[in-house]
Amino acid sequence: MHRTNQIILITVLLLVMAFVVTQFFSSGSTTISPVATSSVVVVNDASTSPTLNLTGVAATQVVQYEPSQPASSTPAVQGSCWTNSIAAPFRGDAWRCTVGNNIVDPCFQIPGTQTLLCGANPANSAATSTFVLQLTQDLPKSAPVHGLQPADQVWLIELRGGTLCSPFTGTLPFTETGDVASFGCAPGPLGKDVDVFNINSSGTVWIADIGTLTSSTSSLPTITASSSVPITTVWR
Repeated sequence: MHRTNQIILITVLLLVMAFVVTQFFSSGSTTISPVATSSVVVVNDASTSPTLNLTGVAATQVVQYEPSQPASSTPAVQGSCWTNSIAAPFRGDAWRCTVGNNIVDPCFQIPGTQTLLCGANPANSAATSTFVLQLTQDLPKSAPVHGLQPADQVWLIELRGGTLCSPFTGTLPFTETGDVASFGCAPGPLGKDVDVFNINSSGTVWIADIGTLTSSTSSLPTITASSSVPITTVWR
């Protein structure tokens, strides 16, 4: 009888130990999760970006561009405009115009006149791209776009280092991963043409995400040499 009780006790102990071990491993397999070994940094706030040191970088200057009567030596050509600017759709005085077979955008109406200033480069007063457009037809009714975000209300940006970028007004370049370029810069850093894929205007220092488009084995290009750089000045 005593031996039978011992056998029963040992059997119960073995069953209890088996239950505990089973619960331990079962619990561990459902609660232990892998630890991430890498992370993707998304820059949402230029002032707190861990990927870009902005110490000592001056705040981005936001300039409201106002065209003025150019020097008498500025070339003048004839042309017409048929719609508001695509490069600066938020402005009621900016237009998309034709000169011969060429499209020019933006052309800004000089206040108090029916004359337009095209190819303006406020970053360089001696730019040879500027010319006066003498209208051969009346301007159409202005219909500017309202409610755009600050980053979408600029028609020219200057990156740190002096590179100028202007918005695409035709088909926007895009990549096989769905990234779409909004501005083109030429010449870009290191002498290569680059594109701007995003402008972050949430901080006092605006940030441009730039990259160079290269051909790939697929039908669409890919981004190489991508980086984020401070924007020195933007013109609205």
